[in-house]
Amino acid sequence: MTAGPALLITNGDAAGSLLRKAFQGTEVLPWRDVLHDGPVPLTSSFSELSNIRVKFLASKGWGDPSNLQAMFDARDRGLAHQGEFARVGLWFEHDLYDQLQLLQLLDWFGDQRRDDGLSLVQADDFLGRQSLESLIELQALEAPVSDDQRELAKRAWLAFRQPSPEEWAALLSSKLDALPHLAAAIRRSLEELPHPGTGLSRTERAILEAMKEGVSTPLELFTTVQQSEEAAFMGDWSFWDWLDGLANGEAPLIEGLTGSPFRPDWSDDERAAFLKSDVGLTEFGAQVLAGKKDHAARNEIDRWLGGTHLTNDALWRWDSGNDRLIGSD
Repeated sequence: MTAGPALLITNGDAAGSLLRKAFQGTEVLPWRDVLHDGPVPLTSSFSELSNIRVKFLASKGWGDPSNLQAMFDARDRGLAHQGEFARVGLWFEHDLYDQLQLLQLLDWFGDQRRDDGLSLVQADDFLGRQSLESLIELQALEAPVSDDQRELAKRAWLAFRQPSPEEWAALLSSKLDALPHLAAAIRRSLEELPHPGTGLSRTERAILEAMKEGVSTPLELFTTVQQSEEAAFMGDWSFWDWLDGLANGEAPLIEGLTGSPFRPDWSDDERAAFLKSDVGLTEFGAQVLAGKKDHAARNEIDRWLGGTHLTNDALWRWDSGNDRLIGSD
């Protein structure tokens, strides 16, 4: 391994910018992918998964296809050059967004057989909100990646990418101490499966409950739902996608969402009109929230949990009260 400066890999640009300032002379690689959204299936290669992710993000309008491809290609090339660095530090938080990224990276490094110079900082607060001084203090938590962490990450990443969520859910019954934030992240991801009674994900339910309490604009809803999270993980574009889904089905649960579906390339006026919409529950939405109707029985379900494609014909549900997965049979 060639001696050289340290490489720090973290969850995105906000944390990356702070790490560059706190630890001058290091290279920083932001890991920009919302792995809790869209397909993350089993693939024959790392690059194949990157291409799948690019196509998904482009299909949502979350970036120009060529720009997204260039960004992922540059990211993957940067990772491939990790052997040029004497030390690689992984800096990740406690939330679902970060934990999935951490699993992907630990799995990749396991295949590279890098046995030294790989360390991990597992923060229990948001890195992008830290001061430079607190980031330097967090460095005291840095520890070499252990064999137990590598093995658990490989097992968990494989489970997340299966065509059913059974192995992912089964991890909750196993020993997960090596990655102390993983259990909460697994449980939170499973809570995005439809509820057995209402067909609502946790995010959908939180949106409808906030509306029932009088929160009426998308921007206020985003803030309210974020504050209800034990470890907020969702960006605004992902959240607007959930809102669009509630507004645009065969039997809408909400009404009044101006211009829906949201597009990142809107003009300032179009974006403002969407964010300031006066949104409310439909009669059907109120019935679903009360447990009298099933959202999934009336509306199309077409989304992913890792490698699991959820549709009305293959609809896994999660009973959060009993930590129980319910199949479509």
